[in-house]
Amino acid sequence: MQVKGRTRIPDDAQTSRSGPDHVLPPDLAHLVSREAPKGEIRGMRESDLDFSGRFGSSFLVIKGERLLALDADGIAANLAARDIEEVRVDELVGGAGLTAKLRDGGEVRLIRYTRILAPEFGSFCRMLNNLVAGLPAGEPEPEPPAVCPRCGNPLPERGANCPVCVNFFSVFRRLLGMADRSRLAILVLATLMGLPAQMWPPLLTKEITDDVILGGRLDRLPWLIGMIALCGVVFLVTRYVSTYLASWLSARLIGDLRSLLHERMQRFRLGYFSRHESGEMASRAMHDTQELQHFLIDGLPYLFVNTLTFFAISFILLKLDWKLALVVFLPVPPLVFGVRWIWKSLHSLFQKEGNRWASLHTVLGESMRGLKAVKAAGQEEERSRRFAGLNSDVFGLVVAIDRAYAAFSEGTFWIMSLAVAAVWFLAATRIVRQAPGDMLTLGDVTAFVGYMWMFYGPLQWFTVIANWMNHSFAAAERVFTVLDVDPEMYDPPGAISIPRFRGRVEFRDVRFSYERGKEVIKGMSLAVEPGEMIGLVGKSGAGKSTIVNLLCRFYDPDSGEVRIDGMPVRDMRLTDLRRQIGMVMQEPFLFRGSLLENIRYCCPEADFDQVVRAAKAAKAHDFIIDKEFGYDTPVGEGGVTLSGGERQRIAIARAILRDPPILVLDEATSSVDLETEKAIQSALAELVRGRTVIAIAHRLTTLRNADRLVVVEEGRIAEIGTHGELVSRNGIFAALVRTQTELNRLRAEASVIAEA
Repeated sequence: MQVKGRTRIPDDAQTSRSGPDHVLPPDLAHLVSREAPKGEIRGMRESDLDFSGRFGSSFLVIKGERLLALDADGIAANLAARDIEEVRVDELVGGAGLTAKLRDGGEVRLIRYTRILAPEFGSFCRMLNNLVAGLPAGEPEPEPPAVCPRCGNPLPERGANCPVCVNFFSVFRRLLGMADRSRLAILVLATLMGLPAQMWPPLLTKEITDDVILGGRLDRLPWLIGMIALCGVVFLVTRYVSTYLASWLSARLIGDLRSLLHERMQRFRLGYFSRHESGEMASRAMHDTQELQHFLIDGLPYLFVNTLTFFAISFILLKLDWKLALVVFLPVPPLVFGVRWIWKSLHSLFQKEGNRWASLHTVLGESMRGLKAVKAAGQEEERSRRFAGLNSDVFGLVVAIDRAYAAFSEGTFWIMSLAVAAVWFLAATRIVRQAPGDMLTLGDVTAFVGYMWMFYGPLQWFTVIANWMNHSFAAAERVFTVLDVDPEMYDPPGAISIPRFRGRVEFRDVRFSYERGKEVIKGMSLAVEPGEMIGLVGKSGAGKSTIVNLLCRFYDPDSGEVRIDGMPVRDMRLTDLRRQIGMVMQEPFLFRGSLLENIRYCCPEADFDQVVRAAKAAKAHDFIIDKEFGYDTPVGEGGVTLSGGERQRIAIARAILRDPPILVLDEATSSVDLETEKAIQSALAELVRGRTVIAIAHRLTTLRNADRLVVVEEGRIAEIGTHGELVSRNGIFAALVRTQTELNRLRAEASVIAEA
């Protein structure tokens, strides 16, 4: 938004609007100086909404120890940092805002903004909370741009490449850089060898016309016919070699690309998949690479051949008769500019088509994975309508693109036909009238017409390949966008290898947010001694699972440190860290294969006896041997052939077999009945000896044997103590126990009534 009198700075004003001289208009700067005369401006953010919610400018300024909110109408808030308890992000209709919670219990809305500025204000919110807590405020973190700096279009993701401003030459070079160099060289050589064999026959036809038919030199006919036949054989051989190599190279490149995509996706941070659905990733790995393969097999070799043919024939046409050649060249300028225009105008449709395919894959995957839920809710028709709607969108986009190209292609063919007619008219007129000095012969015209169609063939083919290239390069750009995502750093520079943990876990003033400004963990500090078992309890959304995610480095804290045995987990080799933490998830996942393969998934080198001991410890051995194939029983996709309790016990056996020094149980007994839960708790009582155990459970009675219970409330530690100590305090934990006891009583009464 432009504000009269403001001076824009040319560097990063769009992404990091902070500092004393960046964007504050002079009249508002004077107002800030008058209202807060002490101190310097330490930080600033500009919003794209004013305080009435209309599009405009408003500002949030940190000056000295004061926080000021203002727009063109004046100061809306002027607060001292010491009077603020916390600054939070509030979700609003069509946007969000920052609200200051005051120590006297009041609240003040500081600013409003649209969602495009959410990351910037999330970063600024953390800076404000540091200021309120008396910590160094620091500088707001610069955010990647949300719009393309070249064309101004919104980016599909902050910092991503712009799909409208794709550099096709860089994509092309990148693809060639992945190809087999030796076979690529042979392909180019075979293409170059076949080019003369394709160019020569019209010249031989000219000799047959002028020397044999009109000149009566029949003795030359066998030699000329033999040369035409030889050209055909050479062209056939080189064409076969070129086609085979093109197929091999493209299949190998696409296969490597798919494997690379899968490998990179395994190493992405979990936060990436919270923004991108699995169906979209499958579409990138399968549909987009398939689009690219079609082009590499059927498009790229002919692009190379036809480009060389186009320039070679242009030279020959000029040598034969430059006047007629100029007539032939007339359709070239409108075709070149037309291809350029249609390329730009339809490129957004190609990107939209790729996104629709991704949505189609997502809905299809959801329908397959959630088939039981769909049937249970009787929503088969709704799912079918949703898929049909997206399928119809894909159909409409394909038809719109092909219709535009069909009109353009037929139009260029009509222009070429006019040029052909003009060439025949001028050539026939010149031969019949035969002006002095005009050396044009019937053989020249025959050869010229042959070369003319060879010239127009590639020229018209370029209109088709432009469509193809648009599809394929848009697909390639989407694939490379995924490949360019920064993976997790498994071995950062100076990473330390840890052979075996002792098991001391420590959180030091850890703060974390999945979304900027909306902190889930708020300055948590906790130490767990080696061999100690602690239980994390609290309401849903309090941050219990997030604590575990930070320990395993699925996410990194915004500030503070997570340490194991006194060493920050950031400094460790990621593989060593996760190998020594056994984790049983709330929703266990089993891979397609046998029960044996799933139990030793984390330890493929384990022998059968070790697997059996782990299964017995997890109380899984009895139900396994009752199955027809025992440990060789296939579990199906996601363990569909097992009950929830059986899947949970297989996951526990997998963790036991790993023998980790640190064990994490995230609702590990949530899917089992009370009898099975008691058996598992008995096994875990033996298992936890000598290990550090962090357990999360909603059934509070399952944590009675924990050394300590940690009550988490809104991202902070509210209470710590044993089960008995916390109940006697009559605080948050005691309230949770009473609530759960009452719930269990109601369930028991409902069960009795149902049986009666």
